[in-house]
Amino acid sequence: MIMKEYNETEAIALMSAVLPEELRDDDAVCEVLDLIYDYYEDNGDLDLDFEGDDEADINGMTAYISRFLRKSAPAVQFSDEHIAAMIAAEIEYENSLI
Repeated sequence: MIMKEYNETEAIALMSAVLPEELRDDDAVCEVLDLIYDYYEDNGDLDLDFEGDDEADINGMTAYISRFLRKSAPAVQFSDEHIAAMIAAEIEYENSLI
């Protein structure tokens, strides 16, 4: 199976696109992307799972990222709905590479 190469800039652009204009901040979205990677690493999910349950992943990642962001007080405050939308966009991007 040939996959396209993951491009972080493209992922950030797609994740930003699902946000309201006033929340589109590349640095804040990049922090969410980094937390998605951290979630995968902490849960042993760095290998793509083509049979995975995206809904369960989104719920788990949203809780994980939301907890972290509440502690770190980022410049942009995302709701759980915004976080879930960005995660879904990132997963969709990952799937588009297959």
